[in-house]
Amino acid sequence: MDKLDNLYDKDGITVRRAKIKDALYLSNNLRQSDVDEIWASHHITPKDALIDGVNNSIFACTVCNGYPIAMFGIVPETILGTKASVWMLASDDLKKIKRRFAKNSRHFIDMMLEFYPYIYNHVDDRNKESIKWLEFCGAHIKSDPEPFGVEQMPFHYFYFNKARR
Repeated sequence: MDKLDNLYDKDGITVRRAKIKDALYLSNNLRQSDVDEIWASHHITPKDALIDGVNNSIFACTVCNGYPIAMFGIVPETILGTKASVWMLASDDLKKIKRRFAKNSRHFIDMMLEFYPYIYNHVDDRNKESIKWLEFCGAHIKSDPEPFGVEQMPFHYFYFNKARR
């Protein structure tokens, strides 16, 4: 077991290295706002989004509360670059640990910024809960949404920058 296998283990909540079996489980339990967001942006299924996330991430984790309830990671633009796309997909059960998850989120964002000092993505304007969480975590969010993705729906660009933390 290396240091990325178990990153957090407290009060029944574990954050550990992501596995394909986690993606398969979570894909059948994803919250509707995330399903809508990945469809609007990429026209892919939850299963494909999560498996792609695990396979393409340099750092990918699963949040468990006895079973997978969220996954997150970073996908580099290039291996030697300084930027990576950050992602997170979750089930409605994330609400059960909302306070504890939020409290520890900044720590994991800082961990990802150690790999790449600039992490970014787009968030669906309809996904108010995710936007609120990003704001809490200190993301820099473009205030006006712009057309993005396959369906050109309104999305906000956001980023975290190690230099501005």
